[in-house]
Order: sequence, then structure tokens, then C-alpha cells
Amino acid sequence: MKEKIVGILGGMGPFATVYFFSKILELTGAKKDQDHLRIIIDNNPKIPDRTLSIKKEAEDPLPFLIESAKLLEKAGADFIVIPCVTAHYFLPDLKKAVKIPILSIIEETVRYIKKQEFEKFGLLATTGTINAKLFDEPLKRLKRKIITPDASDQERLVMEAIYGENGIKRVGANEKAKNLILEAVKKLIDKGAQAIIEGCTEIPLVLKEDDVSVPIIDVLTVLARATVDVAKGRMSAPECPFPGD
Repeated sequence: MKEKIVGILGGMGPFATVYFFSKILELTGAKKDQDHLRIIIDNNPKIPDRTLSIKKEAEDPLPFLIESAKLLEKAGADFIVIPCVTAHYFLPDLKKAVKIPILSIIEETVRYIKKQEFEKFGLLATTGTINAKLFDEPLKRLKRKIITPDASDQERLVMEAIYGENGIKRVGANEKAKNLILEAVKKLIDKGAQAIIEGCTEIPLVLKEDDVSVPIIDVLTVLARATVDVAKGRMSAPECPFPGD
């Protein structure tokens, strides 16, 4: 079977896109250059901020997302993946704009969590993702509970680590951002979290499995694994079968 060409709608932010690309390379199992997947990346950091848009404080990113998705489609991508969780708020309308499947980081993470025995999951994510409840309904159907930071901790710790002066979006992985995230994780564990969902794609850059006492669910690794499986024909994009499959 011919491998499918991956289209990465990236740039939200660029550091997360680089990390996601590296994860695909690690998980492909290649022994030589030719074993790797063909991947087209549109690293488009000009897309308006998704959290601010959900809060009605920024321009609508949907037209920009559609532009990038169509560019990837025209360039020859067989399916699209988006290494940004908050952007999935716009996924239903984005899917209508292209003829190729778009793999959902939310659906793949929920599919992964379904196999876990834990009942209470701490969620580290942007305020946009939390307010939009992107994980809440799918996990509620699995009878799993989501625990989020208090409003003050969400801004002081999580959003500061992502967007602040030493935020990951601004300067990449650094100790100050990591310490903020670790403090947020500790508070979630104290509230009963049995595992932590890295629900913002910047967070895996600073928070690793060995850093905390509970399991970490890296949504970018989950999506990267699904991306490789779809490209190699081991699975189809959910609800979006490819012609001829």
C-alpha cells in the first residue's frame, strides 16, 4: 500500500510544531532516510491567537486555518494533523472547507485515555481549551472526571508558563516555565488527579514523565503515533475513510 502524505497545519506555536515533527520521526521506526514519511508542513504563526478569539478578543482564526488547510491539500497532503489543541475548537467548520480528512488530537487523546484505568485526570491547557470544554464532554461519556486549576492558578501558573515573559511560546522550553507548570501539576495532584493531560501542545516541551509522581499524557505523542499509523495504513482517520480504503 502506498504511504499517505502527511500535512501538518503548524505554527501554533512553532516550538510545538518542531516537537511534533520530531515525535513523528522518532515513532516512524525508520532505518534509513527513505523509510521516513513524506510530510508537508505549513508553519503559519500568523494565525490569530485561538484563546483570545474564543474570548472574542482577537480576529477569527478560522479563515487563516482554512487557508493553510487548503494549501496543504493543494500541495498533495492526503490528510491533515494540527499540533495545537485550542485550534480544534474550530475543527467542525475547518473540516467542511477541505476534501481530505483531518485527524483530531482530541479524539485520539480520548481514544488513548479509554484504555487507561484512571478515573480522574488533571488538565493543563489554555484558558480557551478549558472554557470551550474540548475534553469535558468526550471524557464525560467515558465516565472520567476532568480536574482543572483554579481560575487564579490558571492565569498565574499555566497561562504565564505558556504566554508570559518567559513563556514557552516566547522563548521555548526554560526552567522558569517548567517550574510554573510543576507547581500547577502539584496542585492538580492535591485535588485528586491520578494522571495529567498535557492539553496544550507547548507543555510537553517542559513537562516530562520523570518530573512528576503520576503518569503524563503527552497529546502530541498520542497524535504523532496516530499520524504514523494513518500514513502507513494501519488505521483510517476516524469517520473520514479515504477513497478506495
